[in-house]
Amino acid sequence: MKFQKSKSILFAFLAVLLIAAVSFSGCLGSDDHDGHSHGDPNASYDPLDNESVNKIVNGSKILVAASVVPQTEFIEKVGGDNVIAISMIPPGAGHTYDPSPRQLEDLSKADLYMQLGSGEPFESNNMNTFIEMNPNMTVINSSAGIMLIQSGSSTDPHIWTSPKCAIVMVENTYKGLVSVDPANESYYRANADAYILELEALDAELTAELSDLKTRNFMTYHPAWGYFARDYNLTQISVEVDGKEPAPKDIAKFIDIAKENNISVIFVQEQVSVTGATAIAEGFGGEVFVIDPLAKNYVENMKSVGRILAEEMS
Repeated sequence: MKFQKSKSILFAFLAVLLIAAVSFSGCLGSDDHDGHSHGDPNASYDPLDNESVNKIVNGSKILVAASVVPQTEFIEKVGGDNVIAISMIPPGAGHTYDPSPRQLEDLSKADLYMQLGSGEPFESNNMNTFIEMNPNMTVINSSAGIMLIQSGSSTDPHIWTSPKCAIVMVENTYKGLVSVDPANESYYRANADAYILELEALDAELTAELSDLKTRNFMTYHPAWGYFARDYNLTQISVEVDGKEPAPKDIAKFIDIAKENNISVIFVQEQVSVTGATAIAEGFGGEVFVIDPLAKNYVENMKSVGRILAEEMS
Protein backbone atom coordinates (compact mmCIF):
# COMPACT_ATOMS: atom_id res chain seq x y z
CA MET A 1 0.00 0.00 0.00
CA LYS A 2 1.53 3.28 -1.08
CA PHE A 3 0.15 6.74 -0.52
CA GLN A 4 3.26 8.83 -0.97
CA LYS A 5 2.59 12.56 -1.15
CA SER A 6 5.21 14.75 -2.71
CA LYS A 7 6.64 17.66 -0.75
CA SER A 8 5.32 20.07 -3.33
CA ILE A 9 1.76 18.85 -2.85
CA LEU A 10 2.07 19.03 0.93
CA PHE A 11 3.44 22.55 0.76
CA ALA A 12 0.61 23.54 -1.56
CA PHE A 13 -1.92 22.12 0.84
CA LEU A 14 -0.39 23.96 3.77
CA ALA A 15 -0.27 27.22 1.84
CA VAL A 16 -3.97 26.94 1.11
CA LEU A 17 -4.47 25.96 4.74
CA LEU A 18 -2.99 29.21 5.99
CA ILE A 19 -5.31 31.20 3.73
CA ALA A 20 -8.30 29.16 4.83
CA ALA A 21 -7.42 29.47 8.50
CA VAL A 22 -7.30 33.25 8.26
CA SER A 23 -10.61 33.52 6.40
CA PHE A 24 -12.38 30.80 8.35
CA SER A 25 -12.69 32.60 11.68
CA GLY A 26 -16.13 34.12 12.06
CA CYS A 27 -17.54 32.72 8.81
CA LEU A 28 -19.56 30.10 10.70
CA GLY A 29 -22.02 30.51 13.50
CA SER A 30 -25.14 30.05 11.36
CA ASP A 31 -27.91 28.00 12.87
CA ASP A 32 -28.02 24.25 12.39
CA HIS A 33 -30.97 22.34 10.93
CA ASP A 34 -33.19 23.38 13.81
CA GLY A 35 -31.54 26.65 14.79
CA HIS A 36 -29.46 25.52 17.77
CA SER A 37 -25.82 24.55 18.11
CA HIS A 38 -26.29 21.63 20.56
CA GLY A 39 -22.64 21.65 21.47
CA ASP A 40 -20.25 22.03 24.35
CA PRO A 41 -18.45 25.36 23.74
CA ASN A 42 -15.36 23.88 25.42
CA ALA A 43 -15.16 20.85 23.11
CA SER A 44 -11.81 20.63 21.38
CA TYR A 45 -10.07 18.54 18.74
CA ASP A 46 -7.33 16.11 19.74
CA PRO A 47 -4.70 16.55 16.99
CA LEU A 48 -2.77 13.78 15.33
CA ASP A 49 0.48 12.93 17.07
CA ASN A 50 3.81 13.01 15.28
CA GLU A 51 3.97 9.23 14.87
CA SER A 52 0.57 9.16 13.15
CA VAL A 53 1.50 12.07 10.90
CA ASN A 54 4.72 10.30 9.86
CA LYS A 55 2.82 7.10 9.00
CA ILE A 56 0.34 9.06 6.91
CA VAL A 57 3.01 11.04 5.09
CA ASN A 58 5.17 7.98 4.37
CA GLY A 59 2.15 6.07 3.04
CA SER A 60 1.96 3.29 5.64
CA LYS A 61 -1.44 4.54 6.89
CA ILE A 62 -4.48 6.02 5.15
CA LEU A 63 -5.97 9.08 6.83
CA VAL A 64 -9.75 9.04 6.63
CA ALA A 65 -11.77 12.00 7.88
CA ALA A 66 -15.44 12.05 8.80
CA SER A 67 -17.89 14.50 10.29
CA VAL A 68 -19.08 12.78 13.51
CA VAL A 69 -17.44 10.48 16.04
CA PRO A 70 -19.55 7.34 15.38
CA GLN A 71 -18.30 7.36 11.78
CA THR A 72 -14.73 6.93 13.00
CA GLU A 73 -15.72 3.59 14.50
CA PHE A 74 -17.19 2.48 11.16
CA ILE A 75 -13.97 3.54 9.41
CA GLU A 76 -11.73 1.74 11.90
CA LYS A 77 -13.84 -1.43 11.83
CA VAL A 78 -13.61 -1.64 8.03
CA GLY A 79 -10.12 -0.19 7.57
CA GLY A 80 -8.48 -2.10 10.41
CA ASP A 81 -4.74 -1.65 10.68
CA ASN A 82 -4.56 0.31 7.43
CA VAL A 83 -6.32 3.45 8.59
CA ILE A 84 -6.24 6.40 10.96
CA ALA A 85 -9.63 8.06 11.38
CA ILE A 86 -10.43 11.57 12.59
CA SER A 87 -13.77 13.25 13.33
CA MET A 88 -13.98 16.87 12.25
CA ILE A 89 -16.70 17.47 14.86
CA PRO A 90 -14.90 16.41 18.06
CA PRO A 91 -16.61 14.68 21.01
CA GLY A 92 -19.10 16.99 22.68
CA ALA A 93 -19.21 19.60 19.91
CA GLY A 94 -22.34 20.52 17.99
CA HIS A 95 -23.57 21.13 14.46
CA THR A 96 -22.03 24.62 14.20
CA TYR A 97 -18.58 23.69 15.49
CA ASP A 98 -15.79 25.79 13.96
CA PRO A 99 -12.75 23.66 12.94
CA SER A 100 -9.42 24.78 14.32
CA PRO A 101 -6.38 25.57 12.16
CA ARG A 102 -4.71 22.39 13.49
CA GLN A 103 -7.69 20.33 12.33
CA LEU A 104 -7.42 21.85 8.88
CA GLU A 105 -3.72 21.05 8.84
CA ASP A 106 -4.49 17.40 9.67
CA LEU A 107 -7.28 17.30 7.10
CA SER A 108 -4.88 18.50 4.40
CA LYS A 109 -3.22 15.06 4.65
CA ALA A 110 -6.44 13.03 4.30
CA ASP A 111 -6.86 10.56 1.45
CA LEU A 112 -10.61 10.12 1.98
CA TYR A 113 -13.54 12.01 3.52
CA MET A 114 -16.64 10.02 4.45
CA GLN A 115 -19.25 12.75 4.15
CA LEU A 116 -22.58 12.21 5.94
CA GLY A 117 -24.39 13.72 2.98
CA SER A 118 -27.62 13.91 4.99
CA GLY A 119 -28.02 17.63 5.49
CA GLU A 120 -25.54 18.00 8.37
CA PRO A 121 -25.12 21.80 8.85
CA PHE A 122 -21.42 21.40 9.67
CA GLU A 123 -20.89 19.90 6.22
CA SER A 124 -23.02 22.57 4.53
CA ASN A 125 -20.81 25.21 6.13
CA ASN A 126 -17.45 23.55 5.53
CA MET A 127 -17.26 20.90 2.78
CA ASN A 128 -16.48 23.33 -0.03
CA THR A 129 -13.57 24.71 2.01
CA PHE A 130 -12.34 21.19 2.82
CA ILE A 131 -12.40 20.17 -0.84
CA GLU A 132 -10.70 23.36 -2.04
CA MET A 133 -8.01 22.91 0.59
CA ASN A 134 -7.37 19.26 -0.30
CA PRO A 135 -8.43 18.73 -3.93
CA ASN A 136 -6.82 15.27 -4.10
CA MET A 137 -9.00 13.97 -1.25
CA THR A 138 -11.68 11.50 -2.36
CA VAL A 139 -15.14 12.34 -0.97
CA ILE A 140 -17.70 9.55 -0.53
CA ASN A 141 -21.35 10.04 0.44
CA SER A 142 -22.11 7.87 3.48
CA SER A 143 -25.86 8.31 3.04
CA ALA A 144 -25.99 6.92 -0.51
CA GLY A 145 -28.82 4.36 -0.55
CA ILE A 146 -30.54 5.70 2.59
CA MET A 147 -34.03 7.19 2.46
CA LEU A 148 -33.56 10.47 4.29
CA ILE A 149 -36.17 11.94 6.64
CA GLN A 150 -37.45 15.33 5.54
CA SER A 151 -38.65 17.84 8.12
CA GLY A 152 -40.12 20.90 6.47
CA SER A 153 -37.45 22.40 4.24
CA SER A 154 -34.58 20.57 5.97
CA THR A 155 -33.31 17.01 6.24
CA ASP A 156 -32.69 15.10 9.46
CA PRO A 157 -28.90 14.59 9.43
CA HIS A 158 -28.71 11.96 12.22
CA ILE A 159 -28.56 8.86 10.00
CA TRP A 160 -26.00 7.10 12.20
CA THR A 161 -28.50 6.62 15.06
CA SER A 162 -30.19 3.89 13.00
CA PRO A 163 -28.47 0.47 12.96
CA LYS A 164 -30.11 -0.21 9.60
CA CYS A 165 -28.65 3.00 8.22
CA ALA A 166 -25.32 2.18 9.88
CA ILE A 167 -25.13 -1.00 7.80
CA VAL A 168 -25.47 1.09 4.63
CA MET A 169 -22.89 3.54 5.94
CA VAL A 170 -20.43 0.70 6.59
CA GLU A 171 -20.96 -0.57 3.05
CA ASN A 172 -20.28 2.92 1.71
CA THR A 173 -17.18 3.12 3.90
CA TYR A 174 -15.95 -0.12 2.33
CA LYS A 175 -16.47 1.37 -1.13
CA GLY A 176 -14.64 4.51 -0.12
CA LEU A 177 -11.61 2.64 1.17
CA VAL A 178 -11.46 0.46 -1.93
CA SER A 179 -11.58 3.59 -4.10
CA VAL A 180 -8.33 4.87 -2.54
CA ASP A 181 -6.71 1.51 -1.82
CA PRO A 182 -7.95 -1.13 -4.30
CA ALA A 183 -5.02 -3.45 -3.55
CA ASN A 184 -6.55 -4.25 -0.15
CA GLU A 185 -10.14 -4.78 -1.31
CA SER A 186 -10.42 -8.32 0.10
CA TYR A 187 -9.19 -7.14 3.52
CA TYR A 188 -11.77 -4.36 3.65
CA ARG A 189 -14.51 -6.70 2.40
CA ALA A 190 -13.83 -9.22 5.15
CA ASN A 191 -13.76 -6.51 7.83
CA ALA A 192 -16.96 -4.91 6.56
CA ASP A 193 -18.77 -8.25 6.44
CA ALA A 194 -17.75 -9.08 10.01
CA TYR A 195 -18.93 -5.72 11.32
CA ILE A 196 -22.18 -5.86 9.34
CA LEU A 197 -22.94 -9.17 11.07
CA GLU A 198 -22.56 -7.36 14.42
CA LEU A 199 -24.89 -4.60 13.26
CA GLU A 200 -27.47 -7.08 11.98
CA ALA A 201 -27.41 -8.86 15.35
CA LEU A 202 -27.82 -5.47 17.07
CA ASP A 203 -30.80 -4.67 14.85
CA ALA A 204 -32.43 -8.03 15.61
CA GLU A 205 -31.89 -7.55 19.35
CA LEU A 206 -33.41 -4.06 19.31
CA THR A 207 -36.35 -5.22 17.19
CA ALA A 208 -37.19 -7.90 19.76
CA GLU A 209 -36.54 -5.65 22.75
CA LEU A 210 -38.74 -2.83 21.47
CA SER A 211 -41.55 -4.94 20.02
CA ASP A 212 -43.88 -5.04 23.04
CA LEU A 213 -44.09 -1.66 24.79
CA LYS A 214 -46.79 0.08 26.79
CA THR A 215 -46.30 3.18 24.67
CA ARG A 216 -44.51 3.67 21.39
CA ASN A 217 -43.95 7.38 21.99
CA PHE A 218 -40.86 8.78 23.63
CA MET A 219 -39.86 12.34 24.44
CA THR A 220 -36.43 13.77 23.73
CA TYR A 221 -34.92 17.23 23.94
CA HIS A 222 -33.00 17.29 20.65
CA PRO A 223 -34.56 15.29 17.77
CA ALA A 224 -31.53 13.08 17.11
CA TRP A 225 -33.43 9.78 17.08
CA GLY A 226 -35.73 10.02 14.07
CA TYR A 227 -34.06 7.22 12.12
CA PHE A 228 -33.94 5.00 15.21
CA ALA A 229 -37.65 5.66 15.76
CA ARG A 230 -38.40 4.81 12.12
CA ASP A 231 -36.52 1.51 12.45
CA TYR A 232 -38.51 0.29 15.45
CA ASN A 233 -41.96 1.81 14.85
CA LEU A 234 -41.57 4.46 17.55
CA THR A 235 -42.57 8.13 17.63
CA GLN A 236 -40.04 10.72 18.72
CA ILE A 237 -41.49 13.84 20.37
CA SER A 238 -38.95 16.66 20.53
CA VAL A 239 -39.36 19.38 23.16
CA GLU A 240 -37.19 21.86 21.31
CA VAL A 241 -39.14 24.75 19.82
CA ASP A 242 -37.39 26.15 16.75
CA GLY A 243 -34.17 24.75 18.18
CA LYS A 244 -34.47 26.63 21.44
CA GLU A 245 -35.45 25.98 25.05
CA PRO A 246 -39.24 25.65 25.32
CA ALA A 247 -41.09 28.71 26.64
CA PRO A 248 -43.42 28.36 29.67
CA LYS A 249 -46.46 27.91 27.40
CA ASP A 250 -44.60 25.16 25.52
CA ILE A 251 -43.60 23.45 28.76
CA ALA A 252 -47.28 23.24 29.77
CA LYS A 253 -48.14 21.78 26.36
CA PHE A 254 -45.44 19.11 26.56
CA ILE A 255 -46.49 18.17 30.09
CA ASP A 256 -49.98 17.47 28.74
CA ILE A 257 -48.56 15.50 25.79
CA ALA A 258 -46.45 13.37 28.15
CA LYS A 259 -49.45 12.59 30.36
CA GLU A 260 -51.66 11.75 27.37
CA ASN A 261 -49.05 9.34 25.97
CA ASN A 262 -48.02 7.63 29.24
CA ILE A 263 -44.50 9.04 28.89
CA SER A 264 -42.42 8.73 32.06
CA VAL A 265 -39.01 10.10 30.93
CA ILE A 266 -37.41 12.71 28.74
CA PHE A 267 -34.18 11.76 27.02
CA VAL A 268 -31.42 14.35 26.66
CA GLN A 269 -27.87 14.27 25.38
CA GLU A 270 -24.85 15.54 27.25
CA GLN A 271 -24.20 18.24 24.69
CA VAL A 272 -27.37 20.27 25.36
CA SER A 273 -29.01 22.24 28.14
CA VAL A 274 -31.56 20.27 30.16
CA THR A 275 -33.38 23.15 31.85
CA GLY A 276 -36.56 22.91 29.80
CA ALA A 277 -36.52 19.12 29.80
CA THR A 278 -36.17 19.07 33.57
CA ALA A 279 -39.11 21.46 33.99
CA ILE A 280 -41.29 19.26 31.77
CA ALA A 281 -40.26 16.07 33.59
CA GLU A 282 -41.07 17.66 36.95
CA GLY A 283 -44.48 18.68 35.58
CA PHE A 284 -45.56 15.13 34.82
CA GLY A 285 -43.61 13.42 37.61
CA GLY A 286 -41.03 11.87 35.28
CA GLU A 287 -37.27 11.59 35.02
CA VAL A 288 -34.53 12.91 32.76
CA PHE A 289 -32.20 10.30 31.23
CA VAL A 290 -28.99 10.98 29.30
CA ILE A 291 -28.50 9.03 26.08
CA ASP A 292 -25.66 9.93 23.74
CA PRO A 293 -26.13 9.81 19.96
CA LEU A 294 -22.47 10.73 19.45
CA ALA A 295 -20.73 7.95 21.40
CA LYS A 296 -18.05 6.06 19.51
CA ASN A 297 -18.62 2.58 20.96
CA TYR A 298 -21.53 2.22 18.58
CA VAL A 299 -22.92 -1.27 19.20
CA GLU A 300 -22.72 -1.07 22.99
CA ASN A 301 -24.15 2.46 22.98
CA MET A 302 -27.13 1.43 20.84
CA LYS A 303 -27.73 -1.57 23.10
CA SER A 304 -27.73 0.76 26.10
CA VAL A 305 -30.20 3.11 24.41
CA GLY A 306 -32.45 0.16 23.58
CA ARG A 307 -32.37 -1.12 27.17
CA ILE A 308 -33.25 2.29 28.61
CA LEU A 309 -36.10 2.80 26.16
CA ALA A 310 -37.48 -0.69 26.76
CA GLU A 311 -37.35 -0.30 30.53
CA GLU A 312 -38.94 3.15 30.56
CA MET A 313 -41.59 2.49 27.88
CA SER A 314 -42.79 -0.89 29.13
